[in-house]
Amino acid sequence: MRKLYLNQAALSAKATTVIRDADNESRYLLVGKWGLRADVLSVYTISGALEAEVKQETLGLLPKFRLLYHRQMVGRVSKTLGVIREVLFVRGLNWVIMGNINSGHFSITHGRESVASIDRVSQSGGGTIELTVDQEDHEALVICLASILDRWGKKSQGSAIPAKQIWAPHALPTGGVTPFIGESKRSNLEDHSQD
Repeated sequence: MRKLYLNQAALSAKATTVIRDADNESRYLLVGKWGLRADVLSVYTISGALEAEVKQETLGLLPKFRLLYHRQMVGRVSKTLGVIREVLFVRGLNWVIMGNINSGHFSITHGRESVASIDRVSQSGGGTIELTVDQEDHEALVICLASILDRWGKKSQGSAIPAKQIWAPHALPTGGVTPFIGESKRSNLEDHSQD
């Protein structure tokens, strides 16, 4: 089993992400973007050979993705409705992904055999994801799956963040009343104050 590491901040930036091994040697490049239908993320070896791709087929609450390995479709994965514990099926490969989006830990199995594990191991520097993969042929596909899970994790965490307040109350003297000024009145007041 080989360990690979990728940076979460690079995944968010829609930039080329370098995947390194435990000896800090560059092994793969993850290139592309998604968010729109037919967007693609591609995994290349450092020498430039295309290994695997994940293509977004549908949008919406439960998006679907197609996995390609050496330009051949090998499986499909889609998000299911789950509260905390996620169970995903990779149809075609017969892989089961179990884990928790909040903790960032997932295990991928085929029957009773372990295929890989995905762990968020560091929050510093934007976060690091550690992939432990059983065989080299599975590495590029696991990188694709890790990028999907990272995106879903960020979306679920982002929905829990409260909206930024436009107006914040300040401390008042005893018995004072705070006026609430709407956006249209505020702009009128600012216009008059400049006269």
